Amino acid sequence: MTRPTLPDEVQPHLKWPLRLTGAGMVLERFWGAFWPLASVLLTAFAVWSFWTIGSSGVGTGVMVLGIIAMLSALVWGARKFSWPSQSEQLARLDDSLPGHPIAALMDDQATGRDDMASRRLWQAHLARMAQRLKGVRPISPNLRVARNDPYALRLIAATGAALAIGFTPWLDRIGAPTATSGDASAQPVASASWEGWIEPPGYTGRPSLYLADQPPGPLAVPEGSRLTLRLYGDLDTLAVTADLSDAPITGPTQQSYLQVITKSGPLDITGPGAARWQITAIGDTPPTVNIEGELTRRLAGDFSLPFTATDDYAVTQGNATANLGLERVDRRHGLATAPEERPPLIVDLPLPYRGARTQIDGLLEENLIEHPWAGLPIDLILRVEDGAEQSGTTPPLNMVLPARRFLHPVAKALIEQRRDLLWSRDNGRRVAQILRAVLNRPDDLGLPEGVYLRLRSSIRRLESGLAFSDLPSGLPEELRDEVARVLWDVAVELDDGRLADALARMQQAQDRLEQAMRDGASEEELAELMDEVREAMRDYLEQLAENQQNGPQSDQPPAENGIEMSMADIEDMMDRIEELMREGREDEAMQMLDQLRQMMENMQMAQTGPSNQPGESAREGLQETLRQQQGLSDQAFRDLQEQGQGSQAGESEGNEGRDGGQGRGQSHDGADGQQGQDGQGAGPEQGSGSQGSDLAQRQSELQRQLDAQRRNLPGASDEAGQAARDALDEAGRAMGDAADALEQDDLPEALDRQADAMEALREGMRQFDEAMANQQAQRQGEQGSNPGEGRRSSQRDPLGRSPDGQNGATATDSPLEDGEDVYRRAQELMEELRRRSGEGDRPDLERDYLKRLLDQF
Repeated sequence: MTRPTLPDEVQPHLKWPLRLTGAGMVLERFWGAFWPLASVLLTAFAVWSFWTIGSSGVGTGVMVLGIIAMLSALVWGARKFSWPSQSEQLARLDDSLPGHPIAALMDDQATGRDDMASRRLWQAHLARMAQRLKGVRPISPNLRVARNDPYALRLIAATGAALAIGFTPWLDRIGAPTATSGDASAQPVASASWEGWIEPPGYTGRPSLYLADQPPGPLAVPEGSRLTLRLYGDLDTLAVTADLSDAPITGPTQQSYLQVITKSGPLDITGPGAARWQITAIGDTPPTVNIEGELTRRLAGDFSLPFTATDDYAVTQGNATANLGLERVDRRHGLATAPEERPPLIVDLPLPYRGARTQIDGLLEENLIEHPWAGLPIDLILRVEDGAEQSGTTPPLNMVLPARRFLHPVAKALIEQRRDLLWSRDNGRRVAQILRAVLNRPDDLGLPEGVYLRLRSSIRRLESGLAFSDLPSGLPEELRDEVARVLWDVAVELDDGRLADALARMQQAQDRLEQAMRDGASEEELAELMDEVREAMRDYLEQLAENQQNGPQSDQPPAENGIEMSMADIEDMMDRIEELMREGREDEAMQMLDQLRQMMENMQMAQTGPSNQPGESAREGLQETLRQQQGLSDQAFRDLQEQGQGSQAGESEGNEGRDGGQGRGQSHDGADGQQGQDGQGAGPEQGSGSQGSDLAQRQSELQRQLDAQRRNLPGASDEAGQAARDALDEAGRAMGDAADALEQDDLPEALDRQADAMEALREGMRQFDEAMANQQAQRQGEQGSNPGEGRRSSQRDPLGRSPDGQNGATATDSPLEDGEDVYRRAQELMEELRRRSGEGDRPDLERDYLKRLLDQF
């Protein structure tokens, strides 16, 4: 039987691809057979490089094992390797081509040889197969042997060889004599070498120095750096001399030396690679801290104190310590008694979370109005510390610890008795007597019933504790602190109610969050501070709502310039601030936090019922009309695509307009919100005509709805108000034209007119917003506000912010000022486009359009 051959006309096309494929098969089979041998050779090279094999039994055993492993791998590879034949090369090349043209060209016609048509068909088939061979390319070899090497031994061997090449003097060992006997003269002579490095203390932030890379001569390193030297080879030819510490240079073996650099001196290495350095130990100076300005007190009782701290490397921590200035205390009344011992008051200094700490300009801000020493003289000392545990302090600052200023007379008396009680428990009886005197005639003081009952209860508990206690002071510490807590809460409630305290807590929480964002705090710390702000804000809103319900202002209408917000609006704003922090946009987050702070200070809780403002309801109606018009346009676009594809009326699924209507099998929700019945179109023309008539009817209804809204549109008759009515009139005419086009089943024309209607609607809404803003600014001007502040073409956003800076908002050019974050809106649009482009049931034409739109961004 003759061996089938390829036609002569195709062999030139196969010459080089076949040769290259064969070479790849040889390489593939060679590597598959001899990779164990390569692994053994690499392992032997690594062992030879790292280990000087002498005449010991261990060395001999290792050499014998290596030779056996190499011979075994060589025999295994020789038995496994086979040279690829030409038929195997052709089969490998043929498998990569569609239809196996090589095998087809080598086949013979089995039947129909006598039939002319059959022979022509066979010849045409061969011609097509030969045509496919003109673009044939060689097949790359498959060198993967992971299946045969599950433990990756070849990679381990390669890694060991790479380490030997990079970190051993293997070139110097080539040609060195090998030990063959126990004679000392026959021992291998390994060349000597060394390596060393200097590691500065971690707190310095400086990198380690590799001595081989440092030129001989002067070398400055921080004091306390760690010197490490390692010697290799013939140790008799190397010597190390160092005078860098009072302690001698030491090491666990002769090959390793360690020393901590505590003074300047020489480092000398003699022998191969000799070098000498004059080491200069740079001393670590203690940190310094200074007070840079005057103490600033605020009405709420908190204070701020500017300071600077410096260190040559970094300030690691700091605190402010306050001790009672007893010699400056006015020892009268309750303070005449000897005070109880209290530990110093210690607060941490604010340090930046990231960045350099060599020069710190800080501001100590604290609120210690509830501390027992509030209002008393203290000695304040600032202290900082560096990584070497060296410290620096400021001279004592004589000051009075700021205290809250109470205006209510009863509150002032309660705070004074609280101070005396915390000064010494020996004042317990005196405090109880004075409190009884204060409450002798509560009606004359105008005390609320709840306050009176709480104070009476505290007096009874205080007197009971004094009567039945066996302590020398006569009063348990827990009871003293509890009574002091009640006295403070009652005094604050009397002085300004619970609302002001809740506002102060909220402001302080916001200040801490803003400071943490400036200092670059971690995500965990920011999350904790964010939760604190939320809790403080909820407490403030509860107190605000309670005051509105119980106070006399609840019967008054809201102020014209008040900010109206609901808890949902505030939560949305807080969520947005948290999202900006996670995205690393701290500036925008701090700006929005500042806006929220100012709005909360001036806000009025939004009513839960519908808005009574005609402008707001009119704008909501226009937004709903725009949404319904967009839904009609979406359905018309899909109908146009289905007509182009010849689909029937009831066959499209997933066709959903923006207003929620289902596909062509059902009618979309119209302006009245009703859903049509299922359509049963018998053919394309019938279904399209029925659907076009339905769309035309809904478009006409939407036009009539817009005409009614335009006629009832509130607003001033200024230029912006007239422009809004003109734009809405233009939108109505475009809707009428779209309805006519839909009636005539001219969907392209209808889509153009619907686009014009939506554009005119948006322009009308913009002009209406401007008219409402101008009208509101005019009313504010009539009430005595600055007339020039209300003529900006913008309206108050849903969160109550005013672009002109009123009501707590700050006028900036930020997109956050417009009430809509353009970054979030852009992200939502991109996600919607990606979602629609990935829906397989949408027409190909629409998906191609969406893809082109996404490619632009």
